[in-house]
Amino acid sequence: MKIKNYSLYRLFAWLFLPVFLLMGCQTVPSDLGGDSGPLFRRGIVVQSENGLEFQPCYVKKNEIIEDHTGRLNRYLERKNLHAVYAELSGDTYVIGEPWSVWQVHMIGGNTVTCGHELPGNTFRAAGDRPLWVADVREKGIFVQNYAELSQIVFSRTKALQLGKGYEWTSRMRGGENNNLTLRLLFETCRDRFGIEYEYRSEMVLNGKQFDGCARKGDLDLRSLPGLYTASSSGGNRFVTLELMSDGSLEFSQDYRNGQSVIIQKGSWQKLESGKFVFHVTESDGRAENEVMLFERDRRGGLVLKGYSSLYGAAGFRLEKKGPEKKHRSFNR
Repeated sequence: MKIKNYSLYRLFAWLFLPVFLLMGCQTVPSDLGGDSGPLFRRGIVVQSENGLEFQPCYVKKNEIIEDHTGRLNRYLERKNLHAVYAELSGDTYVIGEPWSVWQVHMIGGNTVTCGHELPGNTFRAAGDRPLWVADVREKGIFVQNYAELSQIVFSRTKALQLGKGYEWTSRMRGGENNNLTLRLLFETCRDRFGIEYEYRSEMVLNGKQFDGCARKGDLDLRSLPGLYTASSSGGNRFVTLELMSDGSLEFSQDYRNGQSVIIQKGSWQKLESGKFVFHVTESDGRAENEVMLFERDRRGGLVLKGYSSLYGAAGFRLEKKGPEKKHRSFNR
């Protein structure tokens, strides 16, 4: 069955989406991000009168960025675009100052791309001649060969370090023997649509080689940590949530009545259903035991599911405002 070019483009774009660009010739600082590591962010890069602006996914705020790679402007000019989706790493975000970008991991797509996060995928590799996809997940490597309309699930073996990439080999025995070698090489990869990715991929499936590109997944977990806020309808209570990448959390409630702010601490984790469990274990230094279930909506907000003695009925919503505490500062 032949697939029309437009349908193929839509399918391949859905499978892969954003684009990768390796960093430019300028050296990345060895102390990038300090002890906390570089700050990873994803969103829309816009060419404006003020230079390059960046609007993080799910955050309604544009900020000036300094692109030390030079890649962003070149891509926009080459593609004759005003705005593009990108995945970036850079310095700590200093409030009131431009954010320094030192690595451009991926670039391409639009605001819709923010919603495609490849949850559960460590990597996704794919190619279009013929169309194939290999998802590297915790529970296995899921290979789809669209030319043969088949899917094979291989056991995920320990990756072999190649110096500039990774290699997995796996064998599935049964009614039909299947053999897989999957390599992801850290080098620029551009597909037929001009989209560029972080890795080039090579897959050998039962002796036949498939070439393509690859990218990292689990973008929901990589970009979920950060600062979230909410206020009651009457404005008499202001809530902030610090969601940390180490699995910890901290709520603060300010009733704006001259009393001390209430601080609650605990932990969070993601469920297989895609929802998030928040477990508050401490309130103002005293033991607490409150378990809450949250779900992220299409605007990136965290919405309470069910009733909570701390935050009331279902529907309580926290909106993302910025990166997590360890990546924010007011001055250098």
